[in-house]
Amino acid sequence: MVEEDERELARRLEPLRLEIWPVFSEAGFSAPLLDGESRLVEPAYYLAAGDVTGYPIKRGKERGRRKIDEVFSPVIYFSRSLPDEDGELRSGYFWAETEAAGDNARTGGKPVHFLRVVRDLQEMIKARYRKSSPVHGVTYFVGPACARSGRVLREEGRKGEAVRVYR
Repeated sequence: MVEEDERELARRLEPLRLEIWPVFSEAGFSAPLLDGESRLVEPAYYLAAGDVTGYPIKRGKERGRRKIDEVFSPVIYFSRSLPDEDGELRSGYFWAETEAAGDNARTGGKPVHFLRVVRDLQEMIKARYRKSSPVHGVTYFVGPACARSGRVLREEGRKGEAVRVYR
């Protein structure tokens, strides 16, 4: 997705009232709601459809900050498509844990609102985005503005292969 695709995605997800969390946040951070005016600057975000739980980072350069527990929290991880040093756009992705880990009889599973958000996101991507030719058995969905732009697209990774969009 290019920036125009990200803004369109945010506009379409706005009625779902999702909070947008950075991967690492400060203690006491209050997440804003995702809307068409949201500026995405970090390489990845969490789209939260309910109360989130997190834990403090105790080591490394992010020490003292907090990270969301993506298994227990109703969140969708959104890794953005970013250009590399050659100006080619690398693939991004969405990831969501739709089943709670552990004993489901006691945890109660994920909220129905969250499952509906995941389903709506899947349906929107499948309906609006273009498919690519398979790359190592994986089909990518390319945003409409990105497909029209003619940018060179590559899968993420050191030796990312070129992604060809069906016309």
